[in-house]
Amino acid sequence: MTAKVTNVSAIKRVGAIEAAVAALRDMIETGKWADRLPGTRVLAVQLGVSQPTVQLALLELAEEGLLESGGERKAYRVKNRCVKSSPGNVPKARRVILLTHQALERTAESGRKVLETLHRLLMASDWDVEYRVVDFLHARAPHRNWDDVIGAEPGELVVALFGRPALAEWAIKRGVKIIFHGGVTGGFQVPMVAVKSSHLLTEAYQRLIELGHHRIVTPLCDRPPSYIESMREAVRSQLEAAGLPYSPAYHTPESKYLRQDVSWGIMESLFKRERPTALVLLDWRELVTTFCFLSCLGLKVPKDVSLVLLNDQVDAEWFLPRLARFKFPTYRMARRIKAWLEGKWEPNHMRATVPAEWVPGESLAPPPK
Repeated sequence: MTAKVTNVSAIKRVGAIEAAVAALRDMIETGKWADRLPGTRVLAVQLGVSQPTVQLALLELAEEGLLESGGERKAYRVKNRCVKSSPGNVPKARRVILLTHQALERTAESGRKVLETLHRLLMASDWDVEYRVVDFLHARAPHRNWDDVIGAEPGELVVALFGRPALAEWAIKRGVKIIFHGGVTGGFQVPMVAVKSSHLLTEAYQRLIELGHHRIVTPLCDRPPSYIESMREAVRSQLEAAGLPYSPAYHTPESKYLRQDVSWGIMESLFKRERPTALVLLDWRELVTTFCFLSCLGLKVPKDVSLVLLNDQVDAEWFLPRLARFKFPTYRMARRIKAWLEGKWEPNHMRATVPAEWVPGESLAPPPK
């Protein structure tokens, strides 16, 4: 007999998969189903989403260890997670260190929101959460003082925001269990949960090329070489697929530094060479500086230049015209990291790529004639 769920409000389209995962998780954890879940068609109607969305949400919950598949064409079942404990035997609180390369309030908002969400989820599950700040971003090798500054013993758990190869090497040598939220592993066997920027860049360029743009620029400032390489390959493939030439120095200029004067200088150089008709920017600060630069030239968005932010930023809601950008699945990524910390999930090939959602705005238009 199919279980019946009532009083479930329809989920809005924005973040449908993430919202479906959250709604189903709440129902599972509150005991809505003792054993078998309804079929995907029934759940899709109840949640107000498509069947493919429900299927992806159920797969996500199975990866977290909340559900188990009943096999082909069979409904998912609630996984038995009850653990017997002896009276009076209270387990010690689990500890995790959240590691950033600078003070949390100064980090990119997309990463900060994931760590803050993860913190709330862990505290609700009686974890001890500690923060550490270590400037590992540009380190070429592990530093001797990291043992003392990070303070993680062998076997302890660390979550690093925007990790780097030197940090991965340190953790492996130290015997610390570390997971990266974003960053670069440099080939070290360290798990990672992230949004893949090259996938977002590919989508942004596809949309701009469809509008008729070919002078599209994406500055790559203060990024690891492997990251720059993957982003340039994404741009090259999209331009050449459209029969357009690709110039690394023009379409994807790079700098070792991310500063206001550097971003301004890149814009000056580009506009002297050949004025771009579209800019895809990785960082909110770059976007603000670029918008100021365009204003100084008397250029308007999107009449003269189209803008895309390849990131997630709450302040983007204040941008006029409404900014085309990507919405990151914050809660979904935090849940995956938590599942890894609890030993309930391992990413395939050491990396879990979580898709971000395109947010159409009013900052795109065909190039000026």
